[in-house]
Amino acid sequence: MSHTVVVTAQIRPGRREALAAVLAEGPPFDLAAKGFTRQQAFIGDHQLVLVFEGENAAVDVRSLAASLPITEMTRLATLVSSPTVLSENYEWTATAA
Repeated sequence: MSHTVVVTAQIRPGRREALAAVLAEGPPFDLAAKGFTRQQAFIGDHQLVLVFEGENAAVDVRSLAASLPITEMTRLATLVSSPTVLSENYEWTATAA
């Protein structure tokens, strides 16, 4: 069974294009090795949203954050601020008419 966790962060002023370039490189880790089956990134004018999917997504996101190299953490900190992990979700599915 797959679970989803969302991480949101504020894009630092003037850093959107640099963030887009970093995201275009793909994740700085192996998805499967970290327990994820899928990851998505959405960027707006001021907001970054990362979506992680996997069997133990909540635990794996926290483990990932603790295991990223300091150089990667520093690079991310220059691009975004105020990261927040959202792990409680509600879901609705359309019913047939």
